[in-house]
Amino acid sequence: MGQLPNYYLLNSAPGKLNPLKSSQRLFRAIALLCVAMLFLGSVTLCVTPPQPTPDVPIPLQGKQKVIIAGDSITKAGGQNGGFVWLMQRYLDTLYPQQKIELIGAGVSGNTAMDLAARFQADVLGQDPDLVAIEIGTNDALQNLQGSSPNPQTTPAFYRQTLTQLVQAAQSRQIPVILLSPILVSETVNSQDNRRLAEYVAVMQEIAIQQRCQFINLTIPFREVLLTYQRYGGQAQNLLTRDGIHPNSAGHQIIAYTLLKGWGIPEQRLQSLRLQPSR
Repeated sequence: MGQLPNYYLLNSAPGKLNPLKSSQRLFRAIALLCVAMLFLGSVTLCVTPPQPTPDVPIPLQGKQKVIIAGDSITKAGGQNGGFVWLMQRYLDTLYPQQKIELIGAGVSGNTAMDLAARFQADVLGQDPDLVAIEIGTNDALQNLQGSSPNPQTTPAFYRQTLTQLVQAAQSRQIPVILLSPILVSETVNSQDNRRLAEYVAVMQEIAIQQRCQFINLTIPFREVLLTYQRYGGQAQNLLTRDGIHPNSAGHQIIAYTLLKGWGIPEQRLQSLRLQPSR
């Protein structure tokens, strides 16, 4: 078996997973960007491509169809201003010579088990070149409800189901990227977020075991929220509409983090200016 790719959160040494040292600088930059966005409102991309056109990063080389499967966060990501929508425009601008189609396959309320029930039809049956999976928020929420949690949403069941999804894609030689849940409350250190961290840890372990990339979206959300709260105090719905579903600033964080995780240099992303929409 070959060596693990050395981009973003995966270390090149098998069995180890460590953030790159530059990730903290990235997340601080994202924090400053998003605080500015809160005052500027929604943003649109200036689509003048930087020159010369750079090489397509390794994870996206030869990829024409990328499916991002998930829950309501991914579903909203495909809408105007969502993270899938934003990423498509970044890629179209940066790499016009390679047509990379991003397809959001999100369904509101989906748990890992729900995603498994439609994985063949909505994902594998569409013949993707790359699959990203964003799932786990609803598993955690259902497992937190009441004294009788859904037995199909426990961390153990989540581990089993997510492992099966990864293996199903890999058996077809389709690379997989696992995208962690973000947060279930903007109170960063709440009990619910501590429980969610169990699911994030499970996803991370699966990425190591199955030798696929893992991008921890919890980290930038925590960094941005804590940065803002340090200087501006507590605020409601800074990055989300309701504590769970990202607003425009939250979707920008997801898009920026995933593109950086796919190997697009930070300076290339920053070279695309953001302007307030009219």
